[in-house]
Amino acid sequence: MGFVRPGDVVLDAGCGTGQHARYLAEVASKVVGIDTDSARIAIAQENCQDLDNASFEVGSVTKLPFEDGCFDLVLLAQVLHHLGGEDVHSGETSTSLREQCERAIAEAKRVLKAGGRLVLVTTSREQRRKAYWHFNLFPESAWERLDSVWSLTEGVWFTSLMEKMGFTMTGNVSPAESHWIEAQDEKMVRLSLDPGWRSTDVAFALLTPDEMSQFVAKVEAVLGDGSAKELINGALAGRASHGEATVYAYDLKSE
Repeated sequence: MGFVRPGDVVLDAGCGTGQHARYLAEVASKVVGIDTDSARIAIAQENCQDLDNASFEVGSVTKLPFEDGCFDLVLLAQVLHHLGGEDVHSGETSTSLREQCERAIAEAKRVLKAGGRLVLVTTSREQRRKAYWHFNLFPESAWERLDSVWSLTEGVWFTSLMEKMGFTMTGNVSPAESHWIEAQDEKMVRLSLDPGWRSTDVAFALLTPDEMSQFVAKVEAVLGDGSAKELINGALAGRASHGEATVYAYDLKSE
């Protein structure tokens, strides 16, 4: 995570189970993680209990419980597409999603120090299709919805939003290495039959009941014909060629 500087005070907004926070804490002087899911915060606290410079609390990225100008860096890693609420089946980029994204960016700006930095992590259309095995099993009918949510940061609207908020992009990169814990055999594919496992990935919330049934049937077929390993290897090859995600770095303009 080369965007972190020694001495930084960092906010991991939407921190989940604290995976990124551990890396951030290796360089930063202090890392604060926040997430709406209390269960994930509990896991993050347990996973990082050996760190004296990392803390976690429950809260929303659209209403941060922090004073103005208290962080050098804010990280929003795979967060913005979670903000669509109940509008995920609309077939279009919902007004709610855009409003929530705007609030999240505005809050990030508010808590950043003058000249602070914002880092966004998201996945591109090609990365979703090439680098994630479970997306390959989604029905084609779901893809318009997927793209409308995940591609929000790739359009003119988001570029205009960042300019309006006073952010200047300083670069972007698509890391080829994987930071997600995935078994390299059929165990991970088999896990996708568990509704609890699927509930941890917002992509599944975008599927209609019929599309979910189609996905489960495809998983069962892959497990039945022994092609699960091939499916995962294809995704790993896709990550090597397209990256697993895209990291966007921004500087906050001095006013």
